[in-house]
Amino acid sequence: MKIAVSAWSFHEPLYAAKLRQTDVPAEVAALGLRHVELLEMFLWRKPPGLLQRVLRRAAPQASPTVDYSHDTLNELRGARLRAGTPLVCWDADTDLTIADADTRRAQLAHMATAIQAAKFLGAPMLRITTGGQAGDSAAVGRAIDTLRTALPVAMASGVKLAIENHFGLSADAQALVEIVTALNSPYLGVCLDLGNYRDGEADEGIQLLAPYAIHVHCKSRAFDANGEETKINYSTAMQALRAAGYEGVFSIEFEGDGSPADGIRKTKALIEKYQISNIKSQST
Repeated sequence: MKIAVSAWSFHEPLYAAKLRQTDVPAEVAALGLRHVELLEMFLWRKPPGLLQRVLRRAAPQASPTVDYSHDTLNELRGARLRAGTPLVCWDADTDLTIADADTRRAQLAHMATAIQAAKFLGAPMLRITTGGQAGDSAAVGRAIDTLRTALPVAMASGVKLAIENHFGLSADAQALVEIVTALNSPYLGVCLDLGNYRDGEADEGIQLLAPYAIHVHCKSRAFDANGEETKINYSTAMQALRAAGYEGVFSIEFEGDGSPADGIRKTKALIEKYQISNIKSQST
């Protein structure tokens, strides 16, 4: 079982310029964890201001702060190698549903850049997003067409594409299943985020997406006195993943208040608790 830490777990000190993404691999190693997930959104020359962050949330696939220069990538690659932390995933924000031909070509060029960056940095996987609007059936077809063009680039680079259940079209778990099954490629699957659900929808959504998961984001925000996440049922989630035969990475995304280190440790303990208990229950 591989447990990784996403750079998103350190988003508050990163936005406050108390850390740089090049510091994240060493921070993860200091916590006794070996694997790391790094994000395109933190490839900046300086942290974006509040207005830039708000605008980016409205259009996450078009961030003007991203710096894909060779020097920036080389610095990040060197930091990871020095820390001895394998990179399990590189994250890029994309929109697979664009209808305008010129904008779509620009988006495909962005995806190709992100795929090549993943390869250079040593990541076997690129997490992507659908963009679009939930419930837009026409957008499903456009997403399939976009991925049909992007997949050969990913395959040639040896980088798998993992679509996260996130905002927009991907908020509909059934739409994600339709996209993945239509393309039926070993280089395409779901990045299952355990926390990206509205209240009451998580258990059903996780059950539906678990068989297609090739990467998992273990979200956490707050914990009760027993160490359980207050909004996410980790026991049910881990049972669903084990039943689906998931053998990939569990990447911690702590986004609550307080110390990232403390949140990461508590999330790691939850993953181990329910993975180990599930193994024991199946062996008895």
